[in-house]
Amino acid sequence: MYMTDQPATPEKGISAPRMLVMGIGSSGARAVADMVALNPEINAVAVDTDTKVLEAIGMDRIIHVGGTITRGHSSGGDVELGRQSIEKDSSSIRKQLRQVDLLVIVAGLGGGTGSGAVPVITRIAREAGALVLTMVATPFKFEGAKVMRVAEEALKRIRTHADAIIRIPNERLFERSDADLPVEQVFARSHQVMMDGIFALGRMLTRNGICGLDFASIHTMLRNCDGFCHFASADGSGENRAETVAESLLAHRLLNKGKMLESTAGIIVGLTGGQDLKLSEIEAVMSRIQEKLPEEVWMNFGVAVEPGFEGRLSVIALVAEQWKEALVDSNRQMGLSFNKKSGQGELLLEATGKGEFTYTDPTIHNNQDLDVPTYIRRDIKLPR
Repeated sequence: MYMTDQPATPEKGISAPRMLVMGIGSSGARAVADMVALNPEINAVAVDTDTKVLEAIGMDRIIHVGGTITRGHSSGGDVELGRQSIEKDSSSIRKQLRQVDLLVIVAGLGGGTGSGAVPVITRIAREAGALVLTMVATPFKFEGAKVMRVAEEALKRIRTHADAIIRIPNERLFERSDADLPVEQVFARSHQVMMDGIFALGRMLTRNGICGLDFASIHTMLRNCDGFCHFASADGSGENRAETVAESLLAHRLLNKGKMLESTAGIIVGLTGGQDLKLSEIEAVMSRIQEKLPEEVWMNFGVAVEPGFEGRLSVIALVAEQWKEALVDSNRQMGLSFNKKSGQGELLLEATGKGEFTYTDPTIHNNQDLDVPTYIRRDIKLPR
């Protein structure tokens, strides 16, 4: 295993939450490399078993894993090899997660390294105390049922530890009219969606907006979205940019042409414009979006003014499929919680003590009390 590591050093006085973007496998590594090429300041690292891929992407920060397992080659679609490669070199992953508040994992599912490694990395990040958002592309139909099954199984394992999953179905990004596109453009579109999402998250975390969004908003969204959320973005320019942006977002393929907004329980909306951004434009975009939303939706929005956005308006939406309190909360306290909408109670498992072993010495290993159930010690969401 080898790695190159040049972590960004925060400036004195800056306490902005630190976001790390980690590209896993060949698809994820290439996507993250594209992001770094556009914005060299992004805090990112690429992880793969294939040395040829890591050498070709031209990033400074790379982690080669599984050298003794794959001998520098890809995992060849073998999920177990992908898992073993990360487990073998997990210390290099843990090193990257020091002082990271939000880990964004970028990967394509269906192959060996992404499908095998991402569930392990989400577990490691969770143990390190980071908020974990995974942004994963799922296969095209023509890739076959077996590849799709591999992706679906990986999603189940990822959900156990990730705070939220943004699933980008490659199939949904295209229509029949796109059939004649060159293959490079096909995959570039998927990478573009990931880039838009990550750059928008970066703006939320590192810029002082004129209202609204911060890390706490993202934390609330990801902790309560119950597994899956969706992302979409739109841009507009010119005199009618507000109307253009609003209609483009509502017609976005990844939001099922606006239908997902009608049933969502939680949404974050971020607007970015230049010094010429008007209040009337903000009102126009937000009013159009709110027309689609349920009355009792949890919503937070923010507005940022950025240099270079004069004449432009950009909007992003992070949309939750469902909204539930975490089965194990951040304070690791067990109890009874109620769904305010339905009035139904959700009985959670309670800590009942050690019974007759109450006065015996605990079993301590690596500063952890092994008598405490694993899902409590590691703050793991129990599968539903």
